[in-house]
Amino acid sequence: MAKTVLVVDDDAYLRKTLVAILRSLYEVVEAANGKDALDLVGSKRPDLVLLDMTMPDLSGIEVLAALRKARQAVPVLMLTAEQDIGLARQSLDLGASAYITKPFEPATLLSEVGRVLDRAAAGPLDDKPWRVV
Repeated sequence: MAKTVLVVDDDAYLRKTLVAILRSLYEVVEAANGKDALDLVGSKRPDLVLLDMTMPDLSGIEVLAALRKARQAVPVLMLTAEQDIGLARQSLDLGASAYITKPFEPATLLSEVGRVLDRAAAGPLDDKPWRVV
């Protein structure tokens, strides 16, 4: 059975592009905002959340913090146009598995999604298995 990836981005064009890249390997669910993302994590139980950092209602950081507060252990891969190391560190400290900056190559995205899913399947480790791409 294919793993499920939740794509969260308020930019409809980018969201559709991400879905097109991922759907050949994964079941993909999409949300246009943070509130819908939180609802879908509860109902769809995705294996990974691909989360945009900058959204109008709830930022990616706020969504990530809400997931961790609710003890949702789903792996989160942050996606952003921001080149801010402070935001990267904040998201990684909150438990994101990776932080990918736009623009990115589709192969890079697929590689990181696969890496994060493989790592999650291996079980929790004591180190911080994250990286900025």
